Amino acid sequence: MIKKLFVLILLVFLVILGIMFRSSNLESRLKGWGISLDTSNFKLLSFARDKTSFSKVEKLEAISGTTKVFIDNTEIEDHKKYIEDKKFLLESLFLPTTSPYPEVITNIIECPDEFKPRVRETNNGVVYTLFAGERFNYGVCSHDLVKYHSGYGIFDCKDKGIFEIRVFSDGNNEIERIMNSFKC
Repeated sequence: MIKKLFVLILLVFLVILGIMFRSSNLESRLKGWGISLDTSNFKLLSFARDKTSFSKVEKLEAISGTTKVFIDNTEIEDHKKYIEDKKFLLESLFLPTTSPYPEVITNIIECPDEFKPRVRETNNGVVYTLFAGERFNYGVCSHDLVKYHSGYGIFDCKDKGIFEIRVFSDGNNEIERIMNSFKC
């Protein structure tokens, strides 16, 4: 009886260990989503799920050296509206706005062109190349606030969901390599 109990406990322990190992592997997460992305040498830091009555979102964070990757997989009914809203939110950070201060020399504040995102259309989405701040935030329009080069891609993979990929790195080469490797 004790031998059977020991074998059962050992089997349960091995199953739990296998589940933990499988869920901590970045490549298995990407395969589970049915996507391909060049994340060689990246280590999975976190994975989370959130489900509401309107959407299901899975998020992961991975790191390799000084490069961080955040990937969100969103399943929602209206893909087109969701993507257009996300693009509008990002692009609106760089639109001219009126000055909040009275009696200033100019009444329009605008981000200089060198800080505005470069946009590139892809087969199933759009990729923005831009700068980011220390807290991985966009809308940075000053050299002293720039901490990272960044890439933001939003891709419609139809039945697999909408994928948002955010890459933050010290240089552009890593960003371009990762963004160009994405496939649904």
